[in-house]
Amino acid sequence: MMAGVNADPGRVAEFARANGQALLRFAYLLTGGRGAEAEDLVQGVLATLVERGLNGIADPLAYARRAVVNAHRSQARRGIAERAALPRLVERDPGPDRRSEDRAVILPALEALSPDERAVVILRYYADLPDEEIAAVLGCARATVRSHAHRAMTKLRRELGEDERN
Repeated sequence: MMAGVNADPGRVAEFARANGQALLRFAYLLTGGRGAEAEDLVQGVLATLVERGLNGIADPLAYARRAVVNAHRSQARRGIAERAALPRLVERDPGPDRRSEDRAVILPALEALSPDERAVVILRYYADLPDEEIAAVLGCARATVRSHAHRAMTKLRRELGEDERN
C-alpha cells in the first residue's frame, strides 16, 4: 500500500500508539465482544489512515471512530453471521472482581441490538459522547440518536431482565 502524497506515516503511527487501544476497546464493544473482528476493523481503519494521512482531519479520533462504525456497518450489510461463541476478553484483570462476570452478561445482551443501536449505546455510555457527537459519528440526526438509544435501552432491559420503570 503506497502512502498518499500528503500522508505522514509517522503521524499516523503516533496517533495509533496514543489511541489504538481505545479504538480497539471501542470496536470490541461495537462487535459484541468479538476480538478478532474488532482487531480487523481497527487495523483496516489504521491502514486507510496510513494511506490517506491525517492532513485535513480536524479530529483524528472522531474520524477514526466514524470509520470503525462505517466499516462495522459495511460488514453487517455484507451479511457476516453473528457468532454465538463466548466473547474473548481484550483486557484480562488478574484480580477477583465482577468485570468478567459483567462482560459475560452485557456482551450477549448487546448482540440483541442492531448495529446502529449498539453503536449509540457504546458511544454514549462507553465513550461518554454527547448526542451531537454521536450523531456526527453515525452520520444521522440527534433525534435519530435519541430514538436508537431509547429502543436499545428497552431491549437491554428486557435482555437483562430488569424492570423497564427503573
